[in-house]
Amino acid sequence: MLYVTVKKLSDAADLITQAEDLALAGKLDEALRAYDAAIAADCTDPLAWVGKASVLKAKGMYTESAECFIAARAGISSENFVGEDAEKMAAFVSMLHVLQAEALLYAEKPNEALVVLDEADQLRPPDAASLVVRGQAFVQKKAYEDAGNCFYRAEEWCNANEDSMLTQVWFCKVNLAKESGGILAPPYAAEMYEKRRGFKQPKGDFTELLERANNLRTAGLMYDALRYYDAAIEADPSQAASTLFMKGVVFEQLRRSAEALDCYSEALKNNPEPGDEFRIRTRWAALRAARENSF
Repeated sequence: MLYVTVKKLSDAADLITQAEDLALAGKLDEALRAYDAAIAADCTDPLAWVGKASVLKAKGMYTESAECFIAARAGISSENFVGEDAEKMAAFVSMLHVLQAEALLYAEKPNEALVVLDEADQLRPPDAASLVVRGQAFVQKKAYEDAGNCFYRAEEWCNANEDSMLTQVWFCKVNLAKESGGILAPPYAAEMYEKRRGFKQPKGDFTELLERANNLRTAGLMYDALRYYDAAIEADPSQAASTLFMKGVVFEQLRRSAEALDCYSEALKNNPEPGDEFRIRTRWAALRAARENSF
């Protein structure tokens, strides 16, 4: 009896390997049959279900793909959450939830995805992957502020853990800025900037930092632009006047007029060039007048 059980598990592992090779070769239907055979040999192996889910996703069968992750978790006993490997198991099962939620997003079912992500977060604190998928669910629901908060929380997680998802997080932020009307400034981004928390210090010379700041402002990532302007000022204080002026422009775009006026006033104290001084004073005067008329 023991031999039969071991042989059965060995067959399942061999079939999974065969299915993976077929999937890599683009033979999706054959790969699907191999995964089904592996599941028939051992329906408790989560890797067989995860592999099948990936093939179904590649075939555009997103709801069916999501259901595979439920089956993958069903084969995991509660006994696996005991002992020294309990944390690793919680991370694995949480990942299965996140992958299921991602499949549900492809199926355009953001509400169901958010429920699954809540279940993942009960197993362990959300990581960058969970936060990105949650943010994308909010994007589908057009809840752009909630989405932005998730992406900035994901960036904070990446910077704290040196995670490789940082590029994807930035990509999500840029796309969200475009979709939400050109300016991305969710409350969590403001909190991160004001507390100097969650961001890595930008590096480079003044020209590089200023160019990046201007590009970020154009892309709509306002608080990211602000921290690059701050870094540019630190890199070359002699050019603070023009940089402070651009910070003021950003604060105006954020409708934070008091901070904008402070930036313009500080810029005038830093000996701006005559041409820069004229436009700074003009902007300062216009904003001050607008504030007085609003009261």
